[in-house]
Amino acid sequence: MLLLCAATQQLNARIAFSMAEEVANQNTPEGWIPVQLPQGMPLSFMAANTFIITAAPFNASTSSDDNTAAIQAALDAAAEAGGGMVVIPKGTFVSGSLQMGSKTVLHLCDGAMLKMKAFDTFPTDENGYRMMEAPFITGKKEASDIVIEGESRTTSIIDGQGAPWWDQVETAKAAKKSTKRHAMIRFWQGSRYLFRNFCVQNAPNTNITIGRSGKGGHATAHGINIKNPASTADDPSHNTDGFPIWSQYVNIYDCDIDTGDDNVVCDNDAQYVHVWNCQLKAGHGASLGSYTKNMHDIIYEDLNFLGTDCGFRLKSNRDRSGDVYNIVFRNCNMFNVASPFVITSWYDKIPGTPKDAADAPDELLETTPRFHGVLLQNVRVMGYSKYSGSPKNYFGIFIYGRPEAPVKDVTFDNVQITHSKGIKMNFCEGIKFLDNCSFEVRNPKKKELNAVATKDLENVMVERFNGSYTWKNKTVQ
Repeated sequence: MLLLCAATQQLNARIAFSMAEEVANQNTPEGWIPVQLPQGMPLSFMAANTFIITAAPFNASTSSDDNTAAIQAALDAAAEAGGGMVVIPKGTFVSGSLQMGSKTVLHLCDGAMLKMKAFDTFPTDENGYRMMEAPFITGKKEASDIVIEGESRTTSIIDGQGAPWWDQVETAKAAKKSTKRHAMIRFWQGSRYLFRNFCVQNAPNTNITIGRSGKGGHATAHGINIKNPASTADDPSHNTDGFPIWSQYVNIYDCDIDTGDDNVVCDNDAQYVHVWNCQLKAGHGASLGSYTKNMHDIIYEDLNFLGTDCGFRLKSNRDRSGDVYNIVFRNCNMFNVASPFVITSWYDKIPGTPKDAADAPDELLETTPRFHGVLLQNVRVMGYSKYSGSPKNYFGIFIYGRPEAPVKDVTFDNVQITHSKGIKMNFCEGIKFLDNCSFEVRNPKKKELNAVATKDLENVMVERFNGSYTWKNKTVQ
């Protein structure tokens, strides 16, 4: 199929497609295999392999309330051409779910908005709730080497019209029912995906979900803005995780994530994941879990947390975990973060007291959380002044293992904490604070310090049960 028109030629002259920047910025940690970038892409995009959705024969229109058929036809034409670019020009285009084939680029121009169709156009389930039957944008079976890109991370937009979906979640939860929603973007049947330079906003559920069941690895995302209302907003978004990761070999960098759930989160099968140089605003932080099977070798670094509910959070439960190790969190700054460091094996329900847990330990299962080999390095926590919920739920450091599987070998290296509350540490072994660490408890309403832990960490220990640690070369059992 050829689009031999002057408009196509003019547009091609303006669109520059290159993979050189991707290769230069990969930033592969020592000893890791580099993330694979899309391969076999067309060397250039001309009339024969560029498909503008508003051109004939597709004829998408900003006046249409459903351009699904037109945009899907353009995507199919790109795949049939052996690889091509589908262009969303300036304007707002409404669509239902879309599937991309291999070696396809979906390009959003400056001022282009691809908007998911209205909530009330979706079918209902047996309980009368609207349901999404597929992600908004996904891949065809075994489709690989796919790019979604924009010209601007602020004006090239993918919008999910999520508000009615969030309201439905609240209604269903009150009725003890569940609803069926999908991610805005999710690929897992092939590999080698690239997402760059656009904004995702108002997602009904998660934003850019990478992988499933260990499939769909080798993904790169950068220059992405994610925008959804905070979970504490008057009209909160629900389950709008920024980047949930369920596979191996993932690079995420230079992103701005402001959302209602985990900003970035690794779940089952996440391995060799590197996240760096991102701004995390409203949200639940840089997380791992609650599904933590087959998880290791994850690095979060050079992150700024601005009013985030949590900072580093490793969370799971005895029915969904296993051996979790080689986790690094370093070179980060946190300002006004409620829970800077959380490691918990009790994501379901914390026991009434740690003694209750010790008196009745659970059987050690293959799926019991076994957290070890965690490094927290070069982190500054400061300026915390308010809680988003009950103050009893927030601590500067919260570590809560299980009596049958303590949290082990967590190292704090050059971690400087100023927080309004101290430490809770139960069922853990080998927690090390190197000499360059400090912990100050400061009442946010007062200027003076309540306690300074540079002499004795016990000064700020709110609760410790079967928790051993080393502080200033002194081991406390």
